[in-house]
Amino acid sequence: MDSAAREARPTARGRETNESRCPMALLPPETKIQVMSYISTQQSLSCLAQSCGAWYETATQELYTRDAKEHGSFAIKWMAAHAVDEQTTDSALSTLETSRRWGGEIDAVKRLSESDRQRPNKDQVMYESSTALHLAVFLGNMRLTKTILDMEASLTIPCPVLLWTIMGAEELLLRVRSFQEVFQESRFGPVFAIFLAFLQSDPDMCKLLIDHGAGCEAMMVCLYGDFKVMSILHFAAVDRTTDYRQWQCLFDGFREHIDEPCPRQLKYTPLDVALINGCTQGMQIAVESGAEKVSRNGALGRPLMFGMMALPHLSIADPKPFEEHVRCLRKYVDFGGKVNPDGVSLIGLAVQFYNLVPDHRPGTRHLIYFLLEYPAYIDGTSGWRDTNVANDIVRQILEFDHDRPTQPFLKELLSDMVDRGLNLTIPDPRFFSPLYRVLRHGKGKPEWLVDLLCENGATINEDEVNFAFISWCETSRLWETNKYNAWWQHLGQEDEIFLKWCEHPYNAWWWQHVKQISPLAVARAYGIAVTQSRQLHDILTHLPLAIPDFNIHPLCRQEYCIDSIDEDVPYADFCEEDDLVPWTTPSVTNPTSRKGQKKKSSQKGSLVSNILVAEDFGRGKSSNAVECTAEYDVNHQAPKTLRQPLPSGSKAGAMSRDLDM
Repeated sequence: MDSAAREARPTARGRETNESRCPMALLPPETKIQVMSYISTQQSLSCLAQSCGAWYETATQELYTRDAKEHGSFAIKWMAAHAVDEQTTDSALSTLETSRRWGGEIDAVKRLSESDRQRPNKDQVMYESSTALHLAVFLGNMRLTKTILDMEASLTIPCPVLLWTIMGAEELLLRVRSFQEVFQESRFGPVFAIFLAFLQSDPDMCKLLIDHGAGCEAMMVCLYGDFKVMSILHFAAVDRTTDYRQWQCLFDGFREHIDEPCPRQLKYTPLDVALINGCTQGMQIAVESGAEKVSRNGALGRPLMFGMMALPHLSIADPKPFEEHVRCLRKYVDFGGKVNPDGVSLIGLAVQFYNLVPDHRPGTRHLIYFLLEYPAYIDGTSGWRDTNVANDIVRQILEFDHDRPTQPFLKELLSDMVDRGLNLTIPDPRFFSPLYRVLRHGKGKPEWLVDLLCENGATINEDEVNFAFISWCETSRLWETNKYNAWWQHLGQEDEIFLKWCEHPYNAWWWQHVKQISPLAVARAYGIAVTQSRQLHDILTHLPLAIPDFNIHPLCRQEYCIDSIDEDVPYADFCEEDDLVPWTTPSVTNPTSRKGQKKKSSQKGSLVSNILVAEDFGRGKSSNAVECTAEYDVNHQAPKTLRQPLPSGSKAGAMSRDLDM
């Protein structure tokens, strides 16, 4: 193979032979052509050209003409692949000139079929599918590359992966694998000349290619069976070389492509990729080159958001990558990265990631506090998930209630957020209030969480008041511990004491919505009082509540046997200690069985809660009711009128994915 590609030079001049007396030298040109037609190999033609000066010109012409027509100008490529010093470069340039004189092409490539690619001679396959430019660039031969470029070699012909797998050293192959790990969902395909120079960490070669018109196209990647082109800036943005300034030529040369998305499913820009991988130097040079810091890309995301979303994928066992990643995000914010892009706070996103495993991810706390310093909007939504900071922390506390080691971390985080300005007094009407979440989750437990919320002025949304009021009645410590709960006994000070009772942290959150408490909720509250506490009954009778009305839902009248109650008189007056409790249901098998009545009590109470919730949210956000009633619907089969389809985009629909209870 070597001799066939080597330039045919006359080597017989030094011999003491008289070519004028050699029969082969005396043959006419026509005969020489006929003789060469019987020579089938390039190697034999090369030997003939070197045998004597008389045959040199004729055999060389035939050698390179045949090489151009049948072998894809193999001689040019072979010499380019072996041009490793000045002498071999001179030979390669000479071969290039000679081959072009007899029809050789510098851009010649052979389109290989699948069977061709499977041939055992991989070297031959590599030469056939590459160009001389690919080989010269890969070897870093500036002199040969410039000559080829001056001959207007094409920069748009891709080079097969086979080239670097055959000619690349182990260090280079490791470099390729590092990029494959970054772009995992894409299969690497053919590459362009500028990527070969980048792969060899050769900025001078990159600049030479750019000066001769190279585009930013680096590689063809296969994504879901379709080949797309990826920019060289995406690779440069995640190159962790110590001297990242060496790629300044790429970012300067392709500045207009700085925000170009890559062909992956999530169309990341070079800045996105740098932040996702925690590559500080790539992030810095991208920002300095004018990368957009607040725009949304094709995935409706933001650079800082993508960088934060990558945090959970880092190894907690090895804190160094995590720390480097956080350092990259902090520096990005220092460079002007927005912590509240489009009015959406990223503090919620940081809180969500910390909540996953707070005892294993202390570094995220520092990121949270760092964002607050800029400041991130602590009461804003997280953007990618329809929720906010307060709800995120509370939900995680409730989910990890069984995980005692985790609770202190989350409790400390919530306390810190409140100290740093988290507003619990005005819940976002788009979401369920944090206090309402706790009441629905565990009837006022954990107690420390209820206390923390109440002490910091937490309130509920107006359309949550019915269920919240019933929960208040069922949680005895909320009304038993209030020293003002007998205000009517303070003659002459009733109004003053009553005002203090209303302002108590355990009462204020529902009292401000007292006018919205429905008659059915009041009826349920009296039922709780009758079965549990005379003290609660006294409190209720002295409150300006709606008159209990059981006719609102005929189902309640039927199931709770209250047809005979005179609605103009407080029904508790009918209940002696040994009489039938209105809010219990007689046993099906024995209508007079008090045991059966008590057994059914909690079940029917749940059904009433079902209806209460439906009524709660029916006033304003009816969709809330449907989700809330679904919890009871499974076991108690609520009436069909309560099981309506969820409106699209409703608050109830949000609860199924957001409340997670």
